[in-house]
Parts: sequence; C-alpha cells; structure tokens
Amino acid sequence: MKPLILIISLLFSTPALAENTNQYCPISYDVFEDEISHIDLAKCPDNKPGVDVGFCRLVFDGDTAFIYVFIYTNDDACLSEIIQAEKNQYLISN
Repeated sequence: MKPLILIISLLFSTPALAENTNQYCPISYDVFEDEISHIDLAKCPDNKPGVDVGFCRLVFDGDTAFIYVFIYTNDDACLSEIIQAEKNQYLISN
C-alpha cells in the first residue's frame, strides 16, 4: 500500500470543481483508486450516503481503519469525507 500520507497530502492540493454540486472536489475517485490500496464496501456505515448518492472504501493503516466516502458527480465520484473506524469491525474472527 502506498503511504496514507499521500492521500492526506492530496487533500490539500489544488482541488477540481465537482460539476454537479458547484463545490470543490479535493480528490476524484479515479485518483484515489489508482494511488491507494483499498477494499470496496458493499454499503457505507449507517447507509450514509445511500447507494444512489455515493459509496465507501475501506483503507487500513496499521491498527486503524479509515472509511473514505465518495459522492457521485456528473464527471467522477468525489471524496467528501474520511471517517476513522475501529479496525476490528472489519476483520473476520474465528
């Protein structure tokens, strides 16, 4: 996995404009997908956002897990939130 610091540094780089929201998009999903090892989640925690609005990806960094929330835009999905989560919630135990 490429260092998580890369994604954080990308957050503070020059953002692109998310076309359908008139808001800035700090990271498009295309950039995230190419640069960060992640796990696709079937649904977001608490189903927020719903599958018709966006999707979530899970990233492990040591003992910590992060949920990256993406919202659909006209062009590409856009990162809207990063949530720190408990890693053990996403591990399979015997």
